[in-house]
Amino acid sequence: MARPTVFKRFPSLRMRPADALIVPPELRARCPALEDDFAVLDRELMPRFQELDRTALRAQNQFRLEQVILLLGGVLAVMLGALQGALRDAAWPGVVEGLVGVLLAVVGVRTRELHAQRRYLTCRVKAERLRGEFFRFLGRVDEYAGADRNRRLVGQVAGIYRAKGRP
Repeated sequence: MARPTVFKRFPSLRMRPADALIVPPELRARCPALEDDFAVLDRELMPRFQELDRTALRAQNQFRLEQVILLLGGVLAVMLGALQGALRDAAWPGVVEGLVGVLLAVVGVRTRELHAQRRYLTCRVKAERLRGEFFRFLGRVDEYAGADRNRRLVGQVAGIYRAKGRP
């Protein structure tokens, strides 16, 4: 049975993103004339792209997980508050609600301090810029049309990777 759509983007507790390939091997095999270009890209661009892609996916998962914890914790706190109101003589729902509130405060502070969403966005933008350079290099577009295209690629990759907001 297929996983419901609502859970496809649900965060994972044990996320291990695989190394992404911009052009899969079966498509590369169809273009033997680009074999040398793919070798240069694999050496100069792909390690940085894969690092940024993995970091972005981990940060996205972390952000989503934190949001789910805050959402479910808020629902639990409301339910405990309603239970405390219904059971006037019982003190335990209030104590548990207080503990849930403290836990949510800790998660909220942690969320703010770790900047998972900002790290995700920064890494994703850099990875997508590298993806663009990948295809510009293959297409020999603009600065990649000349004889020094490999040197220019190395410079572009380094500039994108070192740009402000490095993970």
